[in-house]
Amino acid sequence: MVKSMRKAVFCGTLVLLLFAFVPFAGAADPLSQAVVNYADILKANPLPPGDKAQTIKVGEDETASVFVGRFTPGVEVKPHFHKAHSETIFVIEGSGQMVIDGNVVEIKPGTVHFNGKGKIHSVKNTGSSDLIVIQVFAPQWKEPDRVMVP
Repeated sequence: MVKSMRKAVFCGTLVLLLFAFVPFAGAADPLSQAVVNYADILKANPLPPGDKAQTIKVGEDETASVFVGRFTPGVEVKPHFHKAHSETIFVIEGSGQMVIDGNVVEIKPGTVHFNGKGKIHSVKNTGSSDLIVIQVFAPQWKEPDRVMVP
């Protein structure tokens, strides 16, 4: 009797847990999911005439925003920090330099850089082709958050 009671309680608990979590397994919000190829994004969003840099939103939810960034040769993003966001950069194509904590760091495909909020950093495309990066800002990018440093 005790064994069958334990089994019934276990099964009941399992069913309650299942019902408690089923609503979270619903259909995904299409604005918060994306499976894309960065080259297709760049092709669909050519650099406007006269522009030297571009940031294209890939997707976002309340926890993060993801962008593809394109920087033409010689473009430099001067020292700055983000007061409300951390930023992670994944270098996909090209080469350049970042200045982090006063140190110059070479970047190339495969480089990953995490920059916590409030930390000063800069980047320059030192290569002969476009510098292409994936940028992830957390939390969601809702307003401009680049504070330039003199």
